[in-house]
Amino acid sequence: MAGETLMTDTSTLTEDTIAHARHTLADRLCAEGTITDATVEEAFRNVPRHAFLPRASLEEAYSDMIVSIKDDESGRSLSCASMPGVVASMLEQARFEPGARVLEVGAGTGYNAALIAHIVGEKGRVITIDVDRDLTDDAAARLAESGVTNVEVVLGDGALGYEAGAPYDRIIATVGSHRIPAAWLRQLAPEGRLIAPVRVAGDVSYSIVFERDGEKWESLDARPATFIPLRDSVEEDTRSYRPVTGDDRVTLQVNREQRVSAEQVRGVLDEPSTLVWTGVTIGGMEPRDKVWLRLALLLDNSVSRMLVERAAIASGLAAPGLPWGDMASVPLDERGLAYLTARALTADPRGEWEFGVVGHAEAGRRLAERMADLIRGWDRTAKVGFELSLDGEDRTSLAVTWD
Repeated sequence: MAGETLMTDTSTLTEDTIAHARHTLADRLCAEGTITDATVEEAFRNVPRHAFLPRASLEEAYSDMIVSIKDDESGRSLSCASMPGVVASMLEQARFEPGARVLEVGAGTGYNAALIAHIVGEKGRVITIDVDRDLTDDAAARLAESGVTNVEVVLGDGALGYEAGAPYDRIIATVGSHRIPAAWLRQLAPEGRLIAPVRVAGDVSYSIVFERDGEKWESLDARPATFIPLRDSVEEDTRSYRPVTGDDRVTLQVNREQRVSAEQVRGVLDEPSTLVWTGVTIGGMEPRDKVWLRLALLLDNSVSRMLVERAAIASGLAAPGLPWGDMASVPLDERGLAYLTARALTADPRGEWEFGVVGHAEAGRRLAERMADLIRGWDRTAKVGFELSLDGEDRTSLAVTWD
């Protein structure tokens, strides 16, 4: 069936075809080591993702890919079905138990709530909340059509939690936040667990698991993960975009706490550049998030994702270290740009790569030198942890620890 698109219309597809697609996805996630928990595996084998994505093909529904379900005027996604691999990873972090009471922030399609409902069983209860009525209406309809009876769909600001259903054994967020809402901690049971995608600094985000330790909440696990941020919320964390090229082939993603004007970066790739090699290497399959986090915490203007279209790379306009772009930074109040690159040191792309930094304009050159020095000071053996505390009734603070 190579090259053929399989639509989700069950009148044209047999149950065997649909089941095969569902089990193939589960097999792949198990083989990759993403799924190791039997209850998560069973949920993936039994809950039909395609039923929650009526406008996707069967191939799209059971591929490890994001499927947008709502876009803004510019075509950027406001809500999506997350990659199944990321969904599975967070479900494993949660360690749901039968009979658990769960709050999910970010109803989306309803698929994640259905997976959780399958794991916690008939005696468990899942409340899923979203800010958009069209999303909650659709999620409720899909859940009902799929025969899921232990999920309640609520319209509201997820940053406020849902007090009527508290306390919760688990609170899991499928939207990103820069500051974890205090309501989530107040509504969590004393022995409960919070699983939340947190934008720690700049564009560096982790799915972090927290459990209470006295007056603080300590991280038990943290995995790189980026989610669409909270919006229309008391904890809104929307981002903006700065075009680096006039045709949008290269764009900089800017977060609320960063200071980047359009004049600082538009056309800057046409200005003289400097390439600084660091002498620091990394394996082709080794995560880069700890390097990004170090830069994000120590640079004056943190780091942003520089999104690069393939045409810009093919033309030589930009040479990021990753095929879709890489982390970049902009000098405070000066025109310039510096971004990460890398070069392979072996013929095998899984082998060693050397970090480099490209700087454009004079301020960008100085920034590239600074970034290179910070990378040279990276200790790859250091373990990163996170500590969450309540500062008063309505605010939380997050501390990063390096051991």
